[in-house]
Amino acid sequence: MTKHTIKVDTTVKKNDLMIQSKIFGEELRLYKEKWLEVFLVGDVLYDGIYIIDNNGTVISVNKAFIKMTGITEEEIIGQSVKLLVKKGIFTKPASLMALKKREKISIITNINNQKIVATANPIFNEIGEVVQVLTVLRDVTYLIKLHEKLEYSEKLTKKYISELDYLRKRDLDQSRLIGKSSSISQIKEVINQVAQTDVTVLITGETGVGKEIVANEIQRNSTRKDSPYIKVNCAAIPDTLLESELFGYEKGAFTGAQNKEKLGLFEIANSGTILLDEIGEMPIKLQSKLLRVLQEKEIIRLGGTKPIKLDIRLIAATNQKLEEQVKNGLFRQDLYYRLNVVPIHVPPLRSRLEDIPLLVNHFLHKYNEKYKKDKYVDSSAIEIMQQYDWPGNVRELEHVVERLVVIVTDPEIRADHIIKIIDNKKLPSVYFDKSNLTLKEAVRMVERQMIQSALKTYGSTHKAARALGVSQPTVLRKAKELGVTAE
Repeated sequence: MTKHTIKVDTTVKKNDLMIQSKIFGEELRLYKEKWLEVFLVGDVLYDGIYIIDNNGTVISVNKAFIKMTGITEEEIIGQSVKLLVKKGIFTKPASLMALKKREKISIITNINNQKIVATANPIFNEIGEVVQVLTVLRDVTYLIKLHEKLEYSEKLTKKYISELDYLRKRDLDQSRLIGKSSSISQIKEVINQVAQTDVTVLITGETGVGKEIVANEIQRNSTRKDSPYIKVNCAAIPDTLLESELFGYEKGAFTGAQNKEKLGLFEIANSGTILLDEIGEMPIKLQSKLLRVLQEKEIIRLGGTKPIKLDIRLIAATNQKLEEQVKNGLFRQDLYYRLNVVPIHVPPLRSRLEDIPLLVNHFLHKYNEKYKKDKYVDSSAIEIMQQYDWPGNVRELEHVVERLVVIVTDPEIRADHIIKIIDNKKLPSVYFDKSNLTLKEAVRMVERQMIQSALKTYGSTHKAARALGVSQPTVLRKAKELGVTAE
């Protein structure tokens, strides 16, 4: 039997092994480089990253994870992720949940009293087995606090808006135009005619007559009653600020401006109504801008170039005589004609004495309720009020009634209480020339004098009663008590 020897080319095998080794080494090098690149990127992220194997053992972490948890790399690498739970660092590990459920898991957990969103992604091999779980930890503590602050701010904003709506409606409800005189009746008729339109209204009258009340009545009955209602006192804002307050400004429009844009009062009032009170005090250089608003229905902010369209109703009010200001060159004539489309003049209180009883009762009810009082006014006190000049008009009357409600200790407010607090020089001299008279005698003397004068002037008790602001039976009763012939 012949023995055959088989020769093996070991050189070829060595070459193959060397080639395979080089390929494996290159692949390993590329793998390590990619792994290094991943963790280099991971180390510059703010999110914490850690990886566990299929046994729940931590095999890698990034720097953000160490900073977030406060545990060192040496302490955690090679340890079960359950160690983090035992140390109280994790309340619940998303990585173990993803390992168990074999699906992506996102939860909110606590790490060192921080709110963390943990997102765990299982990594599968080619046969569908979970080999690793990569978990990303994102600190959302600041975002949650920011969200809570935003929610709180939104609640505050809604609260303030509700309060403003309530106060605005309350003020409008309490500020009704009160009076039965012919002049007030005519004003009420004009209000009813113009309220439902957007026509510009100019309200004139002395200080304290109630020009703002008339504007409120127009607003209350208008189609814009539920829209913004902005009141601007042109006399109360310095000339240097009035332009920026009315028209707003762009960022850095002038020295001292905030580093952000500011809405002007015209923009804030857009879709609603703006009341320019004391418009006679507006600087002449701003009047041309206001004229543009009325003509073009648009404004341009300070430092801006883009026109802003407005849908707005304008009401103006003043205690100045604008015609004279126009003649003196203090008010633009074209602006005056633009404002004076529908003029409403509110007469002074001294020319509508018959409104005083109604106004007194209104203010008495208001301040009785405010100060928890139960005062009432004697008829003689009303009559003395009707003899007073009221230089401060309705505003002065309101303040007098409020003061009386507060300081008078008796439930009844009488004539002597009135005399003590109003300007004596504005009352008939009979009250003070007869120092030997008692107050009751002085009141009787004045009443007798007034009734006699009214009956002589008007010739009948009905006309005299209207002039005195009392009823005809009151004139008859008083005349009988005072010995005045009523015929």
